[in-house]
Amino acid sequence: MKKVAMLGPNLESPGGVNVAIKHLKKFFEKKGIEVHLFPVGKTNIKENEYIHPINTDIKKEQIKIFNDKFKKFNFDLVIANNLRTSFLLSSFSKNKPLNDLYVIHQGRILQNKFKWFHFKQKSKFKKIFTDKKIVLFNNCSKESFIKKFNINAQYFIIPNAFDFEEIKNKSNKFNIKGNYILGVGRLEKNKNYDYLLKAYAVSGIDKELWLLGDGEEKENLQKLAKKLGIEKKVKFLGWQQNPYSYIKNASLLVHPSKFEALPTVIIESLILNTPVVATDIKCGPNEILTEELSEFLVPLNRVDILAEKIYKALENYPEIKDEYIEKYKLENVGKKYLEFLY
Repeated sequence: MKKVAMLGPNLESPGGVNVAIKHLKKFFEKKGIEVHLFPVGKTNIKENEYIHPINTDIKKEQIKIFNDKFKKFNFDLVIANNLRTSFLLSSFSKNKPLNDLYVIHQGRILQNKFKWFHFKQKSKFKKIFTDKKIVLFNNCSKESFIKKFNINAQYFIIPNAFDFEEIKNKSNKFNIKGNYILGVGRLEKNKNYDYLLKAYAVSGIDKELWLLGDGEEKENLQKLAKKLGIEKKVKFLGWQQNPYSYIKNASLLVHPSKFEALPTVIIESLILNTPVVATDIKCGPNEILTEELSEFLVPLNRVDILAEKIYKALENYPEIKDEYIEKYKLENVGKKYLEFLY
């Protein structure tokens, strides 16, 4: 039986990295592959046959505990899913050749605003990733990573996997009553919700605007809604553990972000057959909204165009064909990882 190790953050972390690990683990196990998890960071998760926690936030201790646990196994494939585990794995592999993959989930490292991060980490990244097999989730993130860090490595493009059936099942957990368009994401400047509020005000549509998410910009956005005279039509619903019912029942999802690597909510919306209008930024939306859907990519901060596209999407949106999202299916993504095993 083939054995795979998956390294990532503390399993209690709510982020997308753990979702990606969970999905890939499910795929491997269906294929009869034994999966071992090595979560790194302080945790209440206990050791068992297949889970081997590195239960500390102290980096020096993490190295020792990881090495002690990891050397007991012989894995056919090892996948590091965040920067911390990439460091641990690359350090270990100096002394023992491995079939190892380094998956870059953290789109924030590609943002230009993190110049301090770039200068501080460039030499460290070279030590970790040189001559390694690096996985990024689209062409844009690959090109940005190479340009920014100039690391000699093997690069592969594999998108994150989405469990279509799970998403559809969760969308049916409860009914949502309302006539609304939707925005989903943290209420922070980078997500650009002031742009959406302004366009919504200009559009004059009757449907309400519902925003799912919390963040430091919430109060400013509430003030802006009042200033624009739309405060009675805009609902701030906070973070929702299960956003899928809201997405499924929305007339339209609008994604106004200034930066993304892989905007998962756009893919989830298309899976649930909900139309999407999104900003045409450097990475992300333009590799998802393709073919006929590309008409609903809008430039940053052109309120008039965004308002027009919102109105048009509500009136006449193209059919969301399976072929547009086929590559994100768990089975199709999983097959790409199997290529590293056989």
